Amino acid sequence: MVRNVHVWLLAALLLAGIAAPVVAADARISDVSYEGDGAVSGVDDDLTLWQSASHRFAVTVVSDAGIDDGSICVFVDGPDRELGCGAVSVAAGENQTVTVGVGDWPTNLTGEQRLRFEVGAPNESAPLDSETYPVTVFARDGDLDDDGLSNEREVSLGTSLRSNDTDGDGLGDGAEVETYGTNPTNPDTDDDGIDDGDEVTVHETDPTKVDTDDDGLTDPRELEMGTNPNKADTDGDGVADGLEVNTYETDPTEPDTDEDGLDDGAEINDFETNPLEADTDGDGLDDNLEVNTYGTDPNQIDTDGDGLEDGVEVGTHETDPTDPDTDGDGLEDGPEVNTYGTNPTNADTDGDGLEDGAEVNEYETDPTDPDTDGDGVPDAEEVDTGNATVPPVALAGLAGVAVAATAVTLFLAWSGRLPVARLRRRFGGGEPAEPADGDRADAETDGDAEPVPAAVVSETDAGSTDVESPSADEEEIPTEFLSDEEVVFTLLDDHDGRMRQAALVEETDWSKSKVSRVLSAMEDDGSIVKVDVGRGNVVMRPEDLPPGAESAFEE
Repeated sequence: MVRNVHVWLLAALLLAGIAAPVVAADARISDVSYEGDGAVSGVDDDLTLWQSASHRFAVTVVSDAGIDDGSICVFVDGPDRELGCGAVSVAAGENQTVTVGVGDWPTNLTGEQRLRFEVGAPNESAPLDSETYPVTVFARDGDLDDDGLSNEREVSLGTSLRSNDTDGDGLGDGAEVETYGTNPTNPDTDDDGIDDGDEVTVHETDPTKVDTDDDGLTDPRELEMGTNPNKADTDGDGVADGLEVNTYETDPTEPDTDEDGLDDGAEINDFETNPLEADTDGDGLDDNLEVNTYGTDPNQIDTDGDGLEDGVEVGTHETDPTDPDTDGDGLEDGPEVNTYGTNPTNADTDGDGLEDGAEVNEYETDPTDPDTDGDGVPDAEEVDTGNATVPPVALAGLAGVAVAATAVTLFLAWSGRLPVARLRRRFGGGEPAEPADGDRADAETDGDAEPVPAAVVSETDAGSTDVESPSADEEEIPTEFLSDEEVVFTLLDDHDGRMRQAALVEETDWSKSKVSRVLSAMEDDGSIVKVDVGRGNVVMRPEDLPPGAESAFEE
């Protein structure tokens, strides 16, 4: 009986189902968005995710007829692997947003992926709707482009996860960051016009500095000029390339720009010469020769100030440009060449025994003529270099004057107009002693004086009435105002007209050589005569010499 009841109930239900209208379930996905914390911003237009993160997707479902106990699931295309599902129920004509969580993202599902979202209903074998969603998944510590930077580091630096040389400068992003300190997103980090890769691999310069060697020239300028951008002083001359180019205008690739034998640095720093001029002072000697050979001043045309340029001294006269008087003769080289015509390397140009300086400054003789006055006697024999007072150049003229004076004196003496006594008073002597009986021949001799023959005394000497007595106003002439000849005449008058030569030496305080020279000159012009009496010379005037005097004075 009970069994029959069950059968009838089942039949009734079947009948009821057949009689009720069938409503098909419907639903569609209207929107999908990511709400997790693993999104990587600024990388791609599509969604990029870190693998290790909490991932959640918001899926909005719309249903016209409503859906109960439906589901939203997310799959990965390809392997068709389910990542997660969420329940959904939507009233007819309503929509619902369902959050679908994804657990640990599979380690083997990185890179570009395509997600598929499906909405399903009970008793439905096929999804009611599906939507695909592209994503890219990266491991944080991975290196997708194999540039030495982790994916997470590249994201922070703004470099490409897929390109190992983001800026295309020839340097990998990892090398730029870890090795060279350059900007992996800027091909020319220092903005010097040379890409970072070329600076590193071609020129070996610093891609972070415009002037790698800090020499004052930018790296591109150095490459243009042919200098070494890694060496501040390309030619090693002691001057930085920048100074050579910008200040001194020298060649930074040539240590000696003017080829004078001195490096540019030495010229600039040590000698202050012009590195662009081989001969800075224009004296005919290159700077190197002045500094290293002759010891002259390359900035001074005439180092020793002698009136000859250094180059002329060296090249023409072979004199010492550092010594104004090369031969040490008392004349500077310039005057020797330009004024006196002497040889500045020979102290005695004319070979007469007198140095050129002494001839010019002391004796006033011609240093280019060994016999200045042409008298047949060399200048050196005519002067006593230690005591000479009258230069030989004047003796010739003086001799002529003396001859004329002697002639006048003899005439006046003969005519009685200028007696010896008057000369004595004029030159500082006293009155002559009166001879006994008007005859000097009978006068007594004093001391060692030899008797003088009577013929030596003239009438004028004996008793001329023309002798004037000195007035009270007359003053004796000081000896220093008398010439050497006047001194001799005065002493002769004081000694009755004759003296031994030795006595003249004692009374004048002259040297023997000077007395000899003065007497020789006076004898040459006829002013006096010297008679050898055996024990020396006796000096007297010519008019006082008696006939046969030579034999009379001989012993």
